[in-house]
Amino acid sequence: MAETKAGVGTGTQAADARDLVALAELADMLWQLGAESTDVPIDVAPYLDGLKAVARRIQRMKPLDAGGRELAARHYYAGVIAGACGDDSAIARGVSDNLFKQSAGASRPVARCFAVLAHTGRRHGRVFAAQSGDRVLV
Repeated sequence: MAETKAGVGTGTQAADARDLVALAELADMLWQLGAESTDVPIDVAPYLDGLKAVARRIQRMKPLDAGGRELAARHYYAGVIAGACGDDSAIARGVSDNLFKQSAGASRPVARCFAVLAHTGRRHGRVFAAQSGDRVLV
């Protein structure tokens, strides 16, 4: 089992070294949200399938090493939060500010990967928010 946890105080861990912890944490949140929805159930299966596709895409990105792949997954995660909660939400701002600091020394190709994934995450987050109504991931 990987030693890296997805966030402070979380129990989410990657199944092995190739898994992306940030995406595992996002999947956990989706499962929880789907399980807690009592009014109108949310089918989270398509979203989980989408996370698998994003993980495969990140794994194939050539300029990224293992640390870069995890940071890329965090950029996607931040994009999803921003899309679902709004770019101006406190959580979205905090996550993106932290990621900006962590990725400050990234090369141009790596930074481009991060930007593309954050944009994709925002789009996916907006779609999720629109389909799930007033329920959000956080």
